[in-house]
Amino acid sequence: MKKKGFTLIELLAVIIILAIVALIATPIILDVVEDARKSAGLSEANMIYSGINNYCATEEIKVQMNSSYTAICKSGMLTTDVEKMVNLGNAEVLEIEYSDKLTWLKVKSNGHTYSLQDNAMVEGNLDKPEAKYAVGDLLKVQVSDSETQNIYVLEVNGDEIVGILDRNLPGGTVAWISSSDYNSSGGNWNSDSDEVKNQNLYEFGPITALAAMNERTSSWNKVTKKYLPEAPEILRLTEYYKELESSGETANWESKYDTDFGNFMTSNESVMNCSSGSECREAIIAAGGAKYLLPEWATINLETTGDSSAGNGYWTRTPMNYSVVSYPDCAWGVHDYGYLFSAGVAGSVYAGVRPVIHIYESNILSKLEAPEYVNPDDVGGEIGGAS
Repeated sequence: MKKKGFTLIELLAVIIILAIVALIATPIILDVVEDARKSAGLSEANMIYSGINNYCATEEIKVQMNSSYTAICKSGMLTTDVEKMVNLGNAEVLEIEYSDKLTWLKVKSNGHTYSLQDNAMVEGNLDKPEAKYAVGDLLKVQVSDSETQNIYVLEVNGDEIVGILDRNLPGGTVAWISSSDYNSSGGNWNSDSDEVKNQNLYEFGPITALAAMNERTSSWNKVTKKYLPEAPEILRLTEYYKELESSGETANWESKYDTDFGNFMTSNESVMNCSSGSECREAIIAAGGAKYLLPEWATINLETTGDSSAGNGYWTRTPMNYSVVSYPDCAWGVHDYGYLFSAGVAGSVYAGVRPVIHIYESNILSKLEAPEYVNPDDVGGEIGGAS
């Protein structure tokens, strides 16, 4: 029996059929491979996002337990900082922004770019969304079901606004920590050495002022956080702090500010002889000290609060470092002249309380035009009362 092979025409037909199948199948296979690459890249981007959040949540506990711990999770976080938090593998962090929480992230993985949107990573090289509100904007917010207050914006963290109240809480001035609260926390006000007293202040914190703040804002159930501001949080609003940032000296802000501003004040007689907040502010500016001053809104309503007992300043939660400025029992406050000042923590002559609050954007009622000084009767509602 003779064996018969394929004819040339039959071979050509098979080759053509295989070519057609390849043309159809190859794009499908490539699409499947590319989809797998995109999916893997998105998973990696989300793992990096979750890893940063988990690291920062753990770090917050470390900071609370050890005040000298150097935090990575802070404003000005760099893309290179992420390498210390999570294993990036082959991924690359292109952009990052962190304030009180992670607000922006852009990651490149498997040849694709992923961006943060609505608290999750999505595929695409997106632009960072513009904030609706800027630092210094005056907002009317709902702090409880029946109360509204006015805050000046300090930061915008996604859908959460960080702002400082536009006036001191009523109820009078208050000690940062009274001697009795100091003693009840385990210290001995009369016998502790300067070093021990200062160390205890860092450990105990502004117990008396915080208690007053919490009591006076006890009904504010729409506020997610409330606290006394930190001194650097306020000082960074000045041009002076920006100079420290540009020269890499923010870690030494306390000793430099105490020295530089102290020398400026004592060397200008016109400043030393002024008698009111507005007059002294003008004198400081005229003498060339504008860079030391906070924006007017950060000290507004200290002279025109309508409450004569509200004080001519408000406390921060930052004690003064004795090893730096040689004040064993003082803390930083904000003066109505427009600068940070020092005061004895057990005294209640100078400062009241003005909380920083975190509140969701859904509780913002309106953006307000801020006059030079804000009258409580003109804007928002009375503190502690219904609007």
